[in-house]
Amino acid sequence: MKKAVIIVAAGSGSRMGGELPKQYLPLLGKPLIIHTLERFQHFDPKMKLVVVLASAHRELWEQLADTYEIARGLTLAQGGANRYDSVKNGLTHVDQESLTGIHDAVRPLVSQDTLARCYEAALRKGSAIPVIDMDESVRMLDANGGSVYVDRSSLKRVQTPQVFRSDRIIQAYQQPYLNAFTDDASVYEKAFGAPALVEGNRENIKITTPTDMQLAQLLIDSVE
Repeated sequence: MKKAVIIVAAGSGSRMGGELPKQYLPLLGKPLIIHTLERFQHFDPKMKLVVVLASAHRELWEQLADTYEIARGLTLAQGGANRYDSVKNGLTHVDQESLTGIHDAVRPLVSQDTLARCYEAALRKGSAIPVIDMDESVRMLDANGGSVYVDRSSLKRVQTPQVFRSDRIIQAYQQPYLNAFTDDASVYEKAFGAPALVEGNRENIKITTPTDMQLAQLLIDSVE
């Protein structure tokens, strides 16, 4: 089955500080989003690449396209008012008879093994999201300002790409928006039930702060 990925890159990245959106910041001399795109292209050179951009970032993208071949010839989609609308716009560019991954532009350290697990499981089960174990203790706040212990063995940390049969995720995104939709899996779950879980990779961090960027610089050579 054909594969596609929607790279969600319409955010402003305000937590990084500075004027340049975080997805365009350099990691070892190359913008984060280029590293991310190369991960998917290496996994499947025939995969359709869709990048969702904010209109304010078009000029930045044109500058990337002048330098990096991978930024030319892919499909660009218009960013929406929020992530939900951005993904919905991206989905208009994928074939219903395919598998579509939805991935954060600022996760450039996803491994080839994680990609394989996600797409292979989605082919068999209709959906797949990568998760990793919680390795720290967790407490849940209560209504009185206190907290209670939560067994971390019952919790998982969710990553991207979240991969689905395209026809299903397109249908799921026809639902009215809910505040409970924190990621694509929650949108899918409302329509079709819980997605399948596969093992992610710990290096696949979402780069949102300067400290994350420093960590990514240390990790990038260790991820295949």
